[in-house]
Amino acid sequence: MKLLIIGGTGFLGRHLSALALDWGHEVTLFNRGRRQHPDWRDLHQLHGDRDHDLGALRGAGLHWDLVIDTCCYRPEQAASLSAALLGRCEYLIFISTISVYRDFALKGMDESAPLHEIAEGEMLGDYGPLKVLCEAEYRARWGERLCILRPGVLCGPHDHTGRLAWWVKRVQQGGPWLLPGSGQDRLQYLDVRDCAEFVLRAAEQRLGGVFNLLKPGIALGDWVERIAARLTPAALIQLDWVPWPELLAAGVEPWQSYPTLLPSEQAEYAGYGRISAEAAIVQGLNFRPLEETVADLANWLAEGGQGATTGMTAGEEAALRQRVLAAHAIR
Repeated sequence: MKLLIIGGTGFLGRHLSALALDWGHEVTLFNRGRRQHPDWRDLHQLHGDRDHDLGALRGAGLHWDLVIDTCCYRPEQAASLSAALLGRCEYLIFISTISVYRDFALKGMDESAPLHEIAEGEMLGDYGPLKVLCEAEYRARWGERLCILRPGVLCGPHDHTGRLAWWVKRVQQGGPWLLPGSGQDRLQYLDVRDCAEFVLRAAEQRLGGVFNLLKPGIALGDWVERIAARLTPAALIQLDWVPWPELLAAGVEPWQSYPTLLPSEQAEYAGYGRISAEAAIVQGLNFRPLEETVADLANWLAEGGQGATTGMTAGEEAALRQRVLAAHAIR
């Protein structure tokens, strides 16, 4: 196929465009040209800015079988890209997010779960509601020639968010470690390469509709144990489980302090880590083992790979331990 990828040099886009080349597709990237792609010799590149200059997409004779939009964050971006490509492209895949869902209170929620509701004229700055509007804009313009994919948390080499990397580095650090709850809260990651493979399958099969892209959740206790067992040398850690209320009172922030971890004992998070991807699994979504993802990420970090600084620092963790111990001493 002749594929047009909007973005294509970041995280998912980087893996997606490289895999598309491996699978024999002709790939054109449209982006600002600020980051170099490792396979640049085999790519067609069009430079522009989706917010200000889409002229490069309107060149004489340009036509693609399919466009994959990896980086649309506002509905006006969806509208302008559609205006530039309708008539030049036959089909569109939009990479959305599970953040479009109103809440995570329902266990086993699927693609029919309620989305954020946006009042007419409401000014928005939040990621999830904006993605809802992006989906609606694309749906209105592309109709049945549209596939919407909603990944959860992606991980793997070249991850700029540093979220799984934080867990790997903390396990490697070893020693005593305060963790919330009793180890039953769930994390639901997906290797970015598994996501990229499904995107291309959706492209080749011209799938329509909406699909959640997530790996079945893993209990926190199992998560830490499996990461530790895969790292070489095996990390020696001492886990100290502390009830969520105590850690929240001591300043722990859900999602931030322990990246992507939420207290499932709270009603609004009861379904987090239990989101269904059955529709995508039926269509061929596959999962590589967590151990493979961890090993590849650890190798990338060892070779100098870096992402954002996220999660608690060693100093913040030490201070948290002191606060928790002091609270116990007072009791």
